[in-house]
Amino acid sequence: MPRTSIVQGSSALSGQEPWYPADFLPQLQSTLGALADLEIRYQGDQEQLRAWAGPEAIKKQFAAQLKECYRRDREPYLERLAELQQILSRIASVH
Repeated sequence: MPRTSIVQGSSALSGQEPWYPADFLPQLQSTLGALADLEIRYQGDQEQLRAWAGPEAIKKQFAAQLKECYRRDREPYLERLAELQQILSRIASVH
């Protein structure tokens, strides 16, 4: 598997080869980016709901639904982060 480094200059200076797979960093960045996008969307939706002049009971119901959707949408990305952490831990234990 090809290997890469986020800081190629420091690897070149130290003479060490990067120790993680080339596709690891893009996967991590993609997962973190998706989580950040979800967080921003959730915060925006919460702000819109707070500003809405509808009945408080309905606002509470919508807030609960919004929170549940947020949790559901986040779950696969959190699982992927856990997988990436396991990969990194296995690789680090070898080095």
